[in-house]
Amino acid sequence: MDPAVPRATLKVLGLCAALLVLVAAVTVAVAVMVWRSEAVGKLRGCRERAANESRELGNRLEELERERERLERDEDALRRELARARGDSRRGNASLVSCRERAARLEANVTALGDALVALRRERAELAGDKAALQEEVARGAEQARGLRRRLQEALEQQRELRERRERCEARHRDLENSLKG
Repeated sequence: MDPAVPRATLKVLGLCAALLVLVAAVTVAVAVMVWRSEAVGKLRGCRERAANESRELGNRLEELERERERLERDEDALRRELARARGDSRRGNASLVSCRERAARLEANVTALGDALVALRRERAELAGDKAALQEEVARGAEQARGLRRRLQEALEQQRELRERRERCEARHRDLENSLKG
């Protein structure tokens, strides 16, 4: 048997082994890059931002509830005062003009408070919509994270297959060396 043949076979097997090592290294690098990718960072940032904004929305909602309760108390007090003012107007002709003016002011205040209450309710509805949009964004981010995890698992599976392939190649290489020596 020609001595150049075993040497050439060993060179080919050596190249195969080097190629498998290179492919494994690239696979590991890709897996690490996917794991630490910008999308995972954005997802973490998105979750943190969503949690912060959700907390802020909750705080704002509590604040709006307190404001609404205060406005309702003020509205009740103004209505009572308006009722008293209307009752006072019946007492005398001289105070009739001032009572009507006071009643008009109170009605304007009640109307303004009613408008403020409507605006608060509208803002509360908008905040609820914002909260729902944030929850949808978090759900999309979670879905994206699951996709990234799935891709990572696929890359790890490919790495495992390449490692097995390399080991089989090395075993064949040893068998060839043993058969050439023996």
